[in-house]
Amino acid sequence: MNRLIQSAAALALAVAATSGWAQAWPTKPIRVIVPFPAGGPVDQTARALGSKLSTSLGQPVLIDNKGGAGGLLGADAVAKSPADGYTLLFSSAGALAIVPHIVPTMPYNPQKDLVAVTQALKVPAVLVVSATSNYKTFADLKAAATGDASKINYASAGSGTTPHLQAELLKREAKLNINHIPYRGAAPALTDLMGGQVDMMVVDIPVALPFIQSGKLRALAVTNTKRIPVLKDVPTVGELGYPKAEAYNWYGMLAPARTSPEIISKLYTSVDAALRSPDLKQQFDQQGVEVVGSKPEAFGTFIAVESERWGSLAKAVGAKME
Repeated sequence: MNRLIQSAAALALAVAATSGWAQAWPTKPIRVIVPFPAGGPVDQTARALGSKLSTSLGQPVLIDNKGGAGGLLGADAVAKSPADGYTLLFSSAGALAIVPHIVPTMPYNPQKDLVAVTQALKVPAVLVVSATSNYKTFADLKAAATGDASKINYASAGSGTTPHLQAELLKREAKLNINHIPYRGAAPALTDLMGGQVDMMVVDIPVALPFIQSGKLRALAVTNTKRIPVLKDVPTVGELGYPKAEAYNWYGMLAPARTSPEIISKLYTSVDAALRSPDLKQQFDQQGVEVVGSKPEAFGTFIAVESERWGSLAKAVGAKME
């Protein structure tokens, strides 16, 4: 009995110590790994959030770009990090809902080795063509992309990327006969699109928006359920008759599994407050993206649903990691 009492006392002390430590978190700089190169929309969002979090948490928030393998390398680094709240992941859908289905072996399980903090943003995509293209509307494009005579091709940021699968979803729902031309990243794909080497592309709105606004690209449709204020004249795929082609990318924050619930809760509260700050909210509105700020449990469930959706499509079209 004495041993049981001693064990219970030791456990109580350990729990109390852990709780106190969690309440004190953070006491040193926090590293947020972005599993993509610097300069892209995920990286830019992480840096904007990091600046706000540094103020609210009282510690520097350092952005560490660890790109490669569609986000796998960066996500794996976080999954294998200590669960102490000092190494976090800020990623888009790819590393969490697509990559696990298109690589032969996975070094981590997104739903077991990582814990959700919050879905930060919903990022709709836009179907674009060159401003010099003959396709003025989606109907023009569909007419050219229907039937065996079609020679329409589309660019993507690479096989298995979100832009690739979003285009494949539109292809399936609108019954388009289009050929996939994968690139190593969105930048070279957009360069060739504007140069007329490829016909069309489905891409995250923040990536394409500057080129649409400068008159280098023409937007034919958005994949959102409702029109985007910064592209208010561009119809949704639902308005065009293809509601099942509605799809979007998303950005969110995660931590290593076994990170204490107290730290996850404090982190969620801080990120949610940052997302809703007037200056960031205005920035996101101007980029055509929507603030979500979902609770950890809801984000975890959402990732599982998205993994099933994109995984089945990736397998159906034979997407592979390049």
